[in-house]
Amino acid sequence: MISKKTRISTLLALAMSASTIAIAQEAGTIDQVQMGDVWSDMNVYVPDYTPEVASTSTAVGNAAAAVRNSGDITATVRQDFNASATATNSLRGYSADTAVSTTTAYGNAITSGTDYGTNTLWGTQTASGTITANSEMELLGTATVSSATTAIANVSSSDNNFGTNIADQTQYSSANVRAETDADACCDGYYASYATVAGGNATSSTGYTSSNYNRALQKTEAGSTITGVTDVYMNDGTNVTASTNSFGNSATVNNEWGYATLGLEGAPTTQVNGADVDAQSYVTLDHWSGFATSSAYGVGNSALISNIGSDTAIYADQTNDGTVGSQASFTGQSWTGGTGIVTSTAIGNAATATVCNYCSDGAVGGQINQVNNGQTYATGSAHVAYGGAVYGSATAIGNSATLQSIGD
Repeated sequence: MISKKTRISTLLALAMSASTIAIAQEAGTIDQVQMGDVWSDMNVYVPDYTPEVASTSTAVGNAAAAVRNSGDITATVRQDFNASATATNSLRGYSADTAVSTTTAYGNAITSGTDYGTNTLWGTQTASGTITANSEMELLGTATVSSATTAIANVSSSDNNFGTNIADQTQYSSANVRAETDADACCDGYYASYATVAGGNATSSTGYTSSNYNRALQKTEAGSTITGVTDVYMNDGTNVTASTNSFGNSATVNNEWGYATLGLEGAPTTQVNGADVDAQSYVTLDHWSGFATSSAYGVGNSALISNIGSDTAIYADQTNDGTVGSQASFTGQSWTGGTGIVTSTAIGNAATATVCNYCSDGAVGGQINQVNNGQTYATGSAHVAYGGAVYGSATAIGNSATLQSIGD
């Protein structure tokens, strides 16, 4: 009887062989080198009330896309970035019903995908220099406000529906990365959301009714830094959320109804983080209603795979040598009995494989190896004069690994 592992390895080999033959006429190679700085700057000012206002700033050194509506496609992409990528964004003025700010800086970016066919991606990305995203919001008042600030050295994503996805990606970063959100407002009527992300290397894959095979080799160099900061001040806030996520290496797979793997037996996803990673979130509200959240999450290496209804596997080797820290604080008062939440989490290595097997017999397995040589710390603070409830947590973990099956 052929073992399940042998069947999986054989299927992967056949899938790669078949895709090479089938997509010979839909194959392509992209080589990109960026040695000069890239910079985007957007300034929006609204002197009077405006129903809707949006401000977007995007700076990318190299961008490549290999996509097809349907059918087979393969791509080999090589990108080299050695410069500065800086995106700055300012949204200021009086008031608006809806205010949206989006600020993005990447050194290298790859996107691939197809439906009803096989998507095959071979990607190699190298980034050095600096990657910076900075957003500033100063509005007197809004009904709803949303801000997203992202800076990542290397980004690669693939997507497949009703077919097969095969992605093998190599990412190296020695860049210094910083993402920062600075928000100052009088008040909001319904909700306010501020999200900041800073990262070295990131791969992601999504699929629906798809067989999904993924492997990543990721490394951030010692001496580099990755910093995310969110700083929010409001006179009167309603349902305010500030979150900061900083990481060295991240590999993520989200699949539904089809075999999915992150790494292979004998050829695991390998992550080595040498960068110092820092996540900071600060929220100050003179008064708030509803809930108010200040969240900081820092991780050296993160490998996550989730699947619905089908077998799932993870093979990951993780080594963290950098210092990983998180800091979160919240200050305010709520005469209306609002809830304040402060969470600060720092992890050296994190790996999780989850299968939801309701109405199926999907299983989860694999092998995870983790070594953490770096310091890991998490700090949090809350200063609340009046409020209905206050919840605070600070968690520091060297290594975290989970294989879980959810369902019957």
